[in-house]
Amino acid sequence: MDELSSVNKKISDFGSSIAGNQSSQNESGMPKLAPKVEASQDSTSKDLSIPVDVDTAAARLRRYYKFMTTDELNSIKNRESTSARLAAAAIEEQRPEWSASAGSYYKMGRNWGEGKDHITLEVETNGVGSRVYIQFFSSNPQHLTEAYLGNLYTQVKGVAEGKVR
Repeated sequence: MDELSSVNKKISDFGSSIAGNQSSQNESGMPKLAPKVEASQDSTSKDLSIPVDVDTAAARLRRYYKFMTTDELNSIKNRESTSARLAAAAIEEQRPEWSASAGSYYKMGRNWGEGKDHITLEVETNGVGSRVYIQFFSSNPQHLTEAYLGNLYTQVKGVAEGKVR
């Protein structure tokens, strides 16, 4: 039995050395596992005035950027097929956001790009037109600069106004 315990300890020590996590051990000498900690994210935001009604602007943004409503996601989740459940899980990994009050307010969001960046668009009535509030979250400070986001802001404005399709 001691031989089995010794082999188990060696395997555990080897795994810890690969993981680079040798400092934290419990009473039995086995390494303690800690949950993965996500890098903290900072954010930046921008307000845009759009000369289009809120429903039209939100519909254009939703279609162009492929934001998914909660009902659409639930419909996929409730299908019986394994492929539908896998698709729903992949969509949920993108951290989708959706809320709407037709005629006055829409909020949509999801992960952006290949990293862990996230975008949230809020579209609300603003007099005759609409106001689009863009919030962009990233743990990479370079992704929060005007140089990185300038084209995105211009594109969002163009999509909401119907100039970009």
